[in-house]
Amino acid sequence: MRAAASVVIVAVSLALWPTPAWAQIDFSGAWTLDREISSDLTKLSFEPVETQARRNPGGFSGGFGGRGGIGGRLGGGRRPGGATDAGRAGAFTVDERTALREIADFVKALSSIVIEHSDHSTLTVTDALGRARLFPTDGTVAQQAFATASVETTTTWDGPHLVTRFHVGATRDLVFTYILVPATRQMALRIALDDSGRARADVPELRLVYKKAPKTATPEAD
Repeated sequence: MRAAASVVIVAVSLALWPTPAWAQIDFSGAWTLDREISSDLTKLSFEPVETQARRNPGGFSGGFGGRGGIGGRLGGGRRPGGATDAGRAGAFTVDERTALREIADFVKALSSIVIEHSDHSTLTVTDALGRARLFPTDGTVAQQAFATASVETTTTWDGPHLVTRFHVGATRDLVFTYILVPATRQMALRIALDDSGRARADVPELRLVYKKAPKTATPEAD
C-alpha cells in the first residue's frame, strides 16, 4: 500500500514539475521601441553620475524616471559577494569607461530590434542599423567586438527571463534582462550596471519597452 502511495506521489510531482523556460519562451520577432514609456535612447549613458557631472555639468543621467511599469529585476548569475559603498564607488579604469561608452553607442541603435531565438540555443539580436550579435544562451562566453573594445558576454536564463552580462571589468557587468509579456505583445529590456554583485545607485537603470510588430500576411500563390 505504501509503495502504491509512493508511486502516486512521484507521478504527481512529475506532473507539477515546471517545463524548462527554454521550452516555453520565444523572444523571436521584430520589435519596435515604445518611446512614450521608455528611456530616451539619445541621452543614455552607463557612466556614474558623478563622472558625467564633472565632465559635463548638468548632463543627463540616463535614468528612466519611473515610467514603463513592466516588472523584472537585475538578472541572475551575479558574481558572489557584495562590495561596500566605498568599493562600488571606486574609479573606473580607462578600459571600463571605453567599454561602457561603446556599449552605450550599441544600445542607442536599439530603437528597433529583430530577434532570432526559435532554436533556443542562441539569441541573435539585430539592431536598427542591421548589425547582428549572437549570444549562446547556455552561459558560453561570447566575444562582442565594438568600435575599439572587445567585451566578453555570457547569456543565461533567470526563470522566464533571458539575461546577458557584458563583462566590462573584473567586478563590473552591464546586465541586459529581456522580459517577455505575451499577453500584451510587449518585451522589456532592462539594463543595469552590476558592481561586485550589486546594482550601482549612481548609474540609473535603463528601461526600454518594445511592441511586437504584427506578422505580415504571405500572398497566396495563384
